[in-house]
Amino acid sequence: MNISVDFGYILGRDPKPFPPPVKVCKEMVDALGGAGSHNYDRFQSYCFTAFTILRKNANLILNLVALMVDANIPDVSRGRMDLQEKFMLEMSEEEAIEGFRVLLNETSYLTVVLDRIHDWAQYWRS
Repeated sequence: MNISVDFGYILGRDPKPFPPPVKVCKEMVDALGGAGSHNYDRFQSYCFTAFTILRKNANLILNLVALMVDANIPDVSRGRMDLQEKFMLEMSEEEAIEGFRVLLNETSYLTVVLDRIHDWAQYWRS
C-alpha cells in the first residue's frame, strides 16, 4: 500500500474549497475491501498508531515547522497553527483517537462530493 504525504495539504493549502481534514477517498476504502473489512480495520489501526506516535512528537514537529517560518516557504506560518490543531493536543489520547476515527469515517463520503464538484468546476474552466 502506498500512502502519499502532501505537505502543502498538511499546511492548509488545498485548491479545493472546504477540504476535508483527512483525505481518504471512497476508492481507497473500496480498494481495502470496504469500511467493514479486515483490511480497512488494519488500515485504521495503522493510522491510529501513526497518529499516536506523531502526537507524542508534536512539540518537536511544531518546533521544526516554526524554524521554517523564516525560510519564506508559502503557508508555513499559517500552516503551523492548522498543524497544531490537527494533533488534537487538548484531548486525551483516547479522545484524540476517537476524533481521528470519526474523521476517517466521515471524510471518505464528503471527499467524493467535494471531488465531484471540483472536477465539474475544472471541466467548465477548460
